Amino acid sequence: MAILAAAQPAHRRSLRNASELLVALTLRDLRLRYQGSLFGWGWTLVRPLALGVVLYFALGKVLGAGIESYPAFLLTGLFPWFWFQGSVQAAAGSFVGNGGLLKKVRFPRAVLPLSAVLGNTLQFVLALPVLVVFLAVAGHPPALLWVFAPVIFLVQFLLTAGIALFVASVTVFFRDLEHIVEVLLTFVFYGTPILYSASLIPPRFDWLVWVNPLAPIMESWRDVLLYGRWPEPGLGVAAVAALVAIALGWVTFRKLEDDFADAV
Repeated sequence: MAILAAAQPAHRRSLRNASELLVALTLRDLRLRYQGSLFGWGWTLVRPLALGVVLYFALGKVLGAGIESYPAFLLTGLFPWFWFQGSVQAAAGSFVGNGGLLKKVRFPRAVLPLSAVLGNTLQFVLALPVLVVFLAVAGHPPALLWVFAPVIFLVQFLLTAGIALFVASVTVFFRDLEHIVEVLLTFVFYGTPILYSASLIPPRFDWLVWVNPLAPIMESWRDVLLYGRWPEPGLGVAAVAALVAIALGWVTFRKLEDDFADAV
């Protein structure tokens, strides 16, 4: 019992140190990202807003046919997408890019890709008020069901963190994966109902929605924020996929981490 009692504080200290390191790395990455920038955090909003404007004028009349307030529809999908895309891309090379640190210092290495995810998550959270104001101006003010948004947030965070941890770990030994991920993200973007409604997908391709956990997540963001209604049951499938992703990412990381220093 005495040994167990002594081990618990040590475990708590280790967890606290890992948390502090995660926060420190996240803040460092955010500072470096906007160092010397005139608009700083404002650039987080530029990409989804600029792409939203371009896509609205380029595709709005085609993919937006029959959709009320297509600009709001578009941005409600683009903001969560950029959170996911930015997290996975930033995490992919997090171990390789910190090779010198991995060789010199012993620390909880999982904090490297997770800090990339956390940084992009923070940017998404900071951008949400802008999206809320835009939705309100477009005629979609906050509704009671918005309290369900944290559930969707948690599902997407777990899915993103799991994929990021897996990709970062495998990239150490297969460097081409970082470039493959960039290509795959393009396919996933157009294969996910972001520019269009899932109702436009032909019935014979419905299975593509079920094998893509991002599809029900994007639909759920719109259900809650745009239409003020309960998410589709597919969000439950996405939640299961998120748990599988975080488990797979963690198991892969633990299996490979001992060889990181030699491989980088």
